[in-house]
Amino acid sequence: MEYNQLKLGVLRELSVKGAMDSSAIAAALIATGLRLDMHAIRMACMRYYRQGLLTRERRFGVYTYGLSERGVRRLAWLESTAREKLTRSGRGGS
Repeated sequence: MEYNQLKLGVLRELSVKGAMDSSAIAAALIATGLRLDMHAIRMACMRYYRQGLLTRERRFGVYTYGLSERGVRRLAWLESTAREKLTRSGRGGS
C-alpha cells in the first residue's frame, strides 16, 4: 500500500457516506479492492481522530467516526497530490 493510501480511502469514504463505524469503513474499503486488516482500520481511525482529521462519537459501545473540518482540508490536499502524481507519471511515460 502506498503512503497515505489508507488515509485517503478512509477520508473519502467518510466524505461520501457520512459517519460510520470502523467495521463499515473497513467493508467499504475492502469493496474498493484494498487488502486490509480490521485491526489496522481501527488503529488508523484512532490515529486520524487524534490528528484531528475525524470526529468520534460513542454509540451503544461502538465508536462512530465522521470527517472534521481539518479532515475535509486534508482530503482536498491528498486528492490534489494524487492528481499531480498521476499527471507527472502520465507525462513521464510519453
